[in-house]
Amino acid sequence: MAGGAQAAQATTWSVDNPSVAEGDSGTTQITFTVTGSSLPLFGSDSIGYHTEDGTATAGSDYVATSGTASVSTTPVLGGSASTEVTVDVIGDTAAERDETFRLVLDDGTAGTGTIQNDDLPHISVNDPSVSEHDGSATFTVSLDGPGSVSLHYATADGTATAGQDYQATSGTLNLSGSATSKQVAVPIVNDGVHEDSETFALNLTNLSGVAASGNKLTGSATIADDDALAAPPPATAPGGSGSATSTGAGGTTVGTSGASLTDTTNPQPALSKPRSKRGTIVIAIGCPATELLCRGTLTTFAEPNRHSKVRWLHRERRLGNATFVITGGKRAFITTRISRSALRQLRRAGKVSIRSYAVVRDAAGNIGTASVGARLARVR
Repeated sequence: MAGGAQAAQATTWSVDNPSVAEGDSGTTQITFTVTGSSLPLFGSDSIGYHTEDGTATAGSDYVATSGTASVSTTPVLGGSASTEVTVDVIGDTAAERDETFRLVLDDGTAGTGTIQNDDLPHISVNDPSVSEHDGSATFTVSLDGPGSVSLHYATADGTATAGQDYQATSGTLNLSGSATSKQVAVPIVNDGVHEDSETFALNLTNLSGVAASGNKLTGSATIADDDALAAPPPATAPGGSGSATSTGAGGTTVGTSGASLTDTTNPQPALSKPRSKRGTIVIAIGCPATELLCRGTLTTFAEPNRHSKVRWLHRERRLGNATFVITGGKRAFITTRISRSALRQLRRAGKVSIRSYAVVRDAAGNIGTASVGARLARVR
């Protein structure tokens, strides 16, 4: 150039990759450092910026931010200077994996911010229902988020007795990495004695790596009897022999010297629309009058919603289950309690779609299923 004039150079921008612990409530700031290099002769320049979601979601994990970053230095051509951009991170107590989002400059340069999870997961064990002939009762031990957890488990008598109704079982479990659930199978003793349904427990102790409260540490297994009452002797005329046959609502009873009870109809339970009440989901279940009784399990899920503002609901979530025994022709209200961590997420979401599934076994061992869904405007 004439006179030795030097062409102006464009500023080169860069952004670092900071991280911050999430916190349990309120907001914590994560700070990005924006650096301008090869600044012009007058030593100052500016550039626009905005945040973009990664695995973290604006509104639930951090506060969306935009603006202009300005830097200045001594008036030396080719100098560099830095400034800071802060973004608010939203704290919660939900156990989850580390999450990320980006700070993007107008020239396409970006830095990645990492929100480090600092919450321990909660642990729970379910309440299975089985028949004597199923062979085993399987408990599922679950975490509500990632962690490194160890524990001891052991069975304990309820109305069922170890050695007579089930085999005493104990051991240790370790859950880490991607493993957020494991199963414990307890062998069931199948006898030929007619008896009432019986229960036993699986207790979790010596826990390491879980939250201090909000855990469900005892599961209760229900063993449904599968042995029919002995049939009464047949009615016969004096000095003679024969059989008496009667047809009833549950099947056909045939009285002979080798009488038997046959029922091959699957039970068809009636379910009412789910409703939310004080941290629980309540459903009325009706056992058909054609059955002697209905025993089973009711399991409730939050249906996946990829458009929910709460990322926890982007996939199906199991909210809990409950067991029941209902006399034929009767109706009972079944309550499923929601964990505090799940309840917090549901209340943040506002409207939530849920679905409940009932698996029912009648006195003859036939199995029926039913399901019902609801769109809850607000989880109470």
